[in-house]
Amino acid sequence: PEINVTFTNPTQVKLAFEHLFAREARDVTVNGGLLLFTESQKEELFSDVQDAVLMVVTGKGDSFRIVFAGVIGTDCPIPDLGVFVSANSLVFDYREGTHWEQAEIHSLLVLLRQLRELGGVVSMPWFSFGNGERDFLDALDAV
Repeated sequence: PEINVTFTNPTQVKLAFEHLFAREARDVTVNGGLLLFTESQKEELFSDVQDAVLMVVTGKGDSFRIVFAGVIGTDCPIPDLGVFVSANSLVFDYREGTHWEQAEIHSLLVLLRQLRELGGVVSMPWFSFGNGERDFLDALDAV
């Protein structure tokens, strides 16, 4: 499942990404992250995630994916989150399962609310059956 957080400008993406680190995010990407540099069209490992985000939001690098552990919205760590970073959005993906209990779900909703307060628009376009996306957004509004 994916949760999209879209922003109107790249500066907001950078601020939102910095917010993840302020919320205890730790990079646990297996074998490191790769960034495609737009000018050279060369893909390289990056060691500084914040620099990679800066490359993306300034147009010097293409989108990339990273995995974070330990992110907290409240005082409860959220299970590992994949984050696809582009110049205008952060797309979160996660594994469903029993490790998602009420406290973890609440913590994720609080984190998403915080990103919304930074200018993000949250959506779950894949969640089309029934009132899935509307129910999710209602839960987000309630935190």
